[in-house]
Amino acid sequence: MSELTLIFLLLLSAWGAHAQDPVSAEEFSQRGITRFEKNDLEGAIADFTKAIELNSQQLEFCFYFRGIALYRRGRRDEAIADLSKAITLKQHPRFYGDRGNLLAQKGDLDGAVTDLNRAIEIDPKYAKAYGDRGIVRLMRGEDALAESDFRKCFELDMRLESQFKAAALHVKQEAVLRADHQTTTDVEVVKFSWKETPSRVLNAPSSPAIPVSTTPVSRTGLRVLGGPEKGEPGPPLPTDQTGPDPFDPLSPARPNSRPPTTSARGVDYRFMALIKNTSSKTITFVEWAYLFIPANPQEGFAYVFTTRVDLPPGKKKNLSDQVPSMVISANQTKAPSSQNRALFKERVVMLRLDYADGSSWHSTAGAVRD
Repeated sequence: MSELTLIFLLLLSAWGAHAQDPVSAEEFSQRGITRFEKNDLEGAIADFTKAIELNSQQLEFCFYFRGIALYRRGRRDEAIADLSKAITLKQHPRFYGDRGNLLAQKGDLDGAVTDLNRAIEIDPKYAKAYGDRGIVRLMRGEDALAESDFRKCFELDMRLESQFKAAALHVKQEAVLRADHQTTTDVEVVKFSWKETPSRVLNAPSSPAIPVSTTPVSRTGLRVLGGPEKGEPGPPLPTDQTGPDPFDPLSPARPNSRPPTTSARGVDYRFMALIKNTSSKTITFVEWAYLFIPANPQEGFAYVFTTRVDLPPGKKKNLSDQVPSMVISANQTKAPSSQNRALFKERVVMLRLDYADGSSWHSTAGAVRD
């Protein structure tokens, strides 16, 4: 059990033995915990503030908990300030890791990496910190370093693998939408298409944690590291407790609260692109993207696929991939569908080609010949 979880349980247990109004700093901090558990964030902030004013014996945790409550209220800069105060009092890896996440949300990727480096330095087995640093490094375009971090994260805690792979794919898809892609002369896209097949009807949370491999990514809706505006989750913390961590700023849900449900539909998407090798070398690997660009290009969507092939010069190959059991909430009307596909211009982009001779080509960096 992590130190933060243990402190939380001790404070909560102690508060259960005192039903009277708080007087001491510790009683205010204990009631702050209870209020946070009940999603009374303003009350929790007020109690932690009072505990701080009374110079609590565990001042660093009061700053930390108040910071998370502030973050939940959308007051990110104040939350960062409180986590910074907690760090000056105690060099705790969790404090650094969570501040690093918030800095990354703010766009301070260098500051985020510095904090995550420190979290790992303090606790070299902190799996989530490696995964978070991998995401930030991916956002900075440091793919090789990011992959190294992901491998270390999964080695330490394999339970994090699916969620960090999903977050990594979000970053890559966002990069595809943002990049100015070069067109390769080595491949001709002969034709492309996609089709949608309805599957089942179900009820789903209005803000579910949907794996990125089964959903399109909106440029304006992307929150790789989570955000209070939409309640989108980040990867879970490496604790021994079950269920969401109430003090994780990226936790998908708070205790004693249930997200509203909404009608949703499941669909299967199948994407196809017929390509021709117009080069003089055999192609062995293709990374490609299917793009949907509406009138407002800021609201584009992208699906990214990788396909291993054996495609000699002059030959054609049908690339195909499927996005299964996609769940679309009722209010996600901007996503491509059979009903609104006329609103989008569609495009297939070659992102990377690998050749049998060991050379490769990248759409955002031109040809790379070894």
